[in-house]
Amino acid sequence: MENQEFIPIQIKANREGFVLLPEESASFGEVFAYLKNRLENSRDFFRFTRMVLDLRFTLLSIDEIQSIDHLLKESCGAGLVEIKLKEGFSLFTERREKAAAPPAPSREVEAVPLIVRHTCRSGARIVSQSDCLVLGDVNPGAEVIAYGDVVVFGSLRGLAHAGAAGNRQARIWALSMEPNQLRIADMVAVPPRGRKPVPKRYEVAEVRGESIEVLTV
Repeated sequence: MENQEFIPIQIKANREGFVLLPEESASFGEVFAYLKNRLENSRDFFRFTRMVLDLRFTLLSIDEIQSIDHLLKESCGAGLVEIKLKEGFSLFTERREKAAAPPAPSREVEAVPLIVRHTCRSGARIVSQSDCLVLGDVNPGAEVIAYGDVVVFGSLRGLAHAGAAGNRQARIWALSMEPNQLRIADMVAVPPRGRKPVPKRYEVAEVRGESIEVLTV
């Protein structure tokens, strides 16, 4: 039996565009080279399409995500419109119109998450009326406040406040969580300091009962 060709990243079509699904066992170099070749050989096919990056089964660094985003734009003008994470959580990079019958006017369009494409340094204060995605670290002395979830593709060492309008279902995600303070809705927590094992994927802070707990997923 012949061995099937190893494909580092699957490119699957859907009704709105394409889904990019990196293989868990592939290196980023393999993923990037394969994707670049496919885009160059089928430039017209992918031109100006909408792309979703599915990271539910693998994890890319900040620089790697930015490299893919840049490659899509430079190769064929495609746009990375969504990043899928574990447990069905998604981050959108553009407004998404409702497909169903129009609801009340104030809810016809979902709020657009704020994407911060740099490290938040001491003294910075970021506020989002939706989710907030930070493609970098949140340093001590920096604050990230969101009405929805806070997602940090880096180390969270400052203050993060999710569900700032009172939503206890909101979460705080980070690749490494060592914050000065965590807040979800009206709840506050200060995780213990000190060295700890590096998480395999993400750390997530969420409300459980009457306290904020940090889990590794």
